[in-house]
Amino acid sequence: MKTVIHIIILTFITASCQPQELNVNIKNVEINIPGSPGPWLKYNDNFYCYFKTDNDKFSSGSNHQFYILDKDGKIKSQIDVPKKLQTFYYDLYIKNDTIFTTEYYDHNSFYLDQTNNTWIETKKGIDLYYDDKDYSVYSLDFGEWGGVTWFKDKQTGKQYEIGATSPVINKLNNHYYLTTGISVLKIKDPTELDESKEPYDYKKAVADLENSYRREGNYSTNGAEVIFEYKDNDYFNPTFSIATSFISNEKLYHLYKDSISTKIGTIENKTLVPFYEFKSIIRPFQWNYDTRNPIQNNNFQSVQFRTDKDSVYGIIEINKNDFKVTQFNNIYKEPVFGENEMNEWVENTFDNYYSNFSSLTLTQIDKVEQEINATDITQKHKISTYRLDGRDVNTPRIYRKIESKELRLLTIYYYSKDEKKIELVKFERGKNRNKNQSIKDVVASMNNSEMEETLYKQKFDWISDYLKGKLGEPNDLQTDKNSTKQKWKKNNKIIVLEYSKRDVELTIYSE
Repeated sequence: MKTVIHIIILTFITASCQPQELNVNIKNVEINIPGSPGPWLKYNDNFYCYFKTDNDKFSSGSNHQFYILDKDGKIKSQIDVPKKLQTFYYDLYIKNDTIFTTEYYDHNSFYLDQTNNTWIETKKGIDLYYDDKDYSVYSLDFGEWGGVTWFKDKQTGKQYEIGATSPVINKLNNHYYLTTGISVLKIKDPTELDESKEPYDYKKAVADLENSYRREGNYSTNGAEVIFEYKDNDYFNPTFSIATSFISNEKLYHLYKDSISTKIGTIENKTLVPFYEFKSIIRPFQWNYDTRNPIQNNNFQSVQFRTDKDSVYGIIEINKNDFKVTQFNNIYKEPVFGENEMNEWVENTFDNYYSNFSSLTLTQIDKVEQEINATDITQKHKISTYRLDGRDVNTPRIYRKIESKELRLLTIYYYSKDEKKIELVKFERGKNRNKNQSIKDVVASMNNSEMEETLYKQKFDWISDYLKGKLGEPNDLQTDKNSTKQKWKKNNKIIVLEYSKRDVELTIYSE
């Protein structure tokens, strides 16, 4: 489903007294994709999109998916993300008409082979932000130490630096404009900046991973004119930011948000003067360390935005006089089964697995899980269990089912590497982590820990009664004030039921 609103904004350039057009298209698109958006960009009528799916209790790992969507939000390709890019901070950008990703910590870089739908590792990414016939411009963000931007003169090789961190760079009338989140700097002649005593060096900044490069940031604006600076921002609760700047009709415009709305404006006498205000609430932003993307050939860029709804977000495409806003409404929702349906599924599935355990395969359990649209949250890092010590097994296949707002069920399948035969199955009922929580919700959850323990104990008692009816009394029983463990041995199979204050686990495996 999509709707398009076409708005033509007339601006008047004083020098010519002729109307000029900035064309703004607003388009609404519906998608159905699991996860929340990571870095995105728009290029050649396609959207290139990272999605971050949650890892449930496996919070230490990252789980990123990559999609190519057409202009109407339909999935054209889903492409596996390499292990080296399964991290928290990374860049998604265009260089020489090719899509690249560079991760922050080790500068591992990949380009997208769209013929074979795969990421190909390439030379580690350089910190180049802008390039023309006169200068190459580099920038590094050193976190709490500040940042530095270097202009390298292509004729002399000398470098000049300024205190601007990860700027968006535009060139207009042979002047360079550096836009940060709260300021805009104008540089008429980069040689008037401070000559760098510690110039940008690719080998030092990128290639030498044994010695992580750090230096004190530059806070000087010598040689530049501060044409705008916002000084009243609360560091911990900012209400103002400039998302980007762009050139249209030979004039520099700025996309920014204040405490009221998002606007497009120009700078006059060191003041931002708005001439267009978005009626809907959109908040343009830039991901941490996703900084190589903004400007391509001095006229094209794309910027992401959020809204008040977690499921509604989008991307702004700026190309000369065209300003295209695509807002995505993600209708994906993980199924919620309810207690009765989940209990019935556990009983039927356990009966099936118990009866056929000696011949149970990965293909069979995948079919069982996929038939109820369970969510695959299989991890990319190694996971093992002491119960299978000495056996050659893979990291398990893991599926999730949401029972209610309080509970979820994980089914964890360990299988042999060669034959893909199932060696162990664990049904784990625990806290539903797949929901957005406010601080108020988190506090309430902490106060309801006793209620959660009661819920887990009820689940344990129900499963215990079911197993006793099927298998008889357990061969072994261990209990204390915080946990209970029951164990059965039947027909070369071991069944273990465990209760703790955190979860309830039912495990079946062969001796």
